[in-house]
Amino acid sequence: MASENEEQYGTIAGTAKTEVEKGVKDTVESASQMATMAKNVGGYLNRDIKKAGDWLNMTPQEHAAEKERKKQEADEAQAAEDQKKDDEKKAAEVEAARMEELKKSYILHTAVIICSCAIHESYVVLPISHGELIHGNYQLNVGDSKPEINIRSFGICNSPKNPAVQEAAKEIMKNIKERPKSFMDKVMDLFSKEPSYEVSDDLLSKCVGKCIPQIFTEWIDGKEDVLVDGKPSLLGKCTLECSYGGHITLYTSGQME
Repeated sequence: MASENEEQYGTIAGTAKTEVEKGVKDTVESASQMATMAKNVGGYLNRDIKKAGDWLNMTPQEHAAEKERKKQEADEAQAAEDQKKDDEKKAAEVEAARMEELKKSYILHTAVIICSCAIHESYVVLPISHGELIHGNYQLNVGDSKPEINIRSFGICNSPKNPAVQEAAKEIMKNIKERPKSFMDKVMDLFSKEPSYEVSDDLLSKCVGKCIPQIFTEWIDGKEDVLVDGKPSLLGKCTLECSYGGHITLYTSGQME
């Protein structure tokens, strides 16, 4: 639909007038923002000047007390930071020990799994028991690697090899290509070549899509000397590969911990 300026002055002149008016409006808004910024800076200066005045009016004893207060605050902040780092270090050590112990653990129904190409964790499940139970829960073997049967979807995948991720990137480029062009875009088109709308690796790396695990092998590194339904039992150290590039590992054993 033609704008008011286009109806009054014609398409080209009207569009140009509209762009000029828009430029004036943007300039006014920028000036207003600069005025607000100047006001804020002035407020900061007034505050700092007041603080300087307060400091000059203090007695030597008050100066000493203020310095001591600031030193105490700094010491407390440093102590809190040191405590935080110490807590994080201890938590990391505990987690490392847990993961090391997990490697030797038998894996049961509903153990948590993680994938290098997924945002969320998922579960490895066993709909029907192999006949072996630990603490009343089904024990798994290396053959329990079937997508959607044993390996539940991780929900969201960020692998560039996933067709769903590729489609998401293509949709973004399509929307960019089909977006309405501004007056300046049209002018620039007269002096430049058509931009490329190919999906780049950088864009792919920022896109996500639905996770549909593509797994065609069994778990690797099961316990060969302990069989479950004729196959090596599944251990916490076992790994699995998705054809889209995801590296799947166990995060919990499924046992009561």
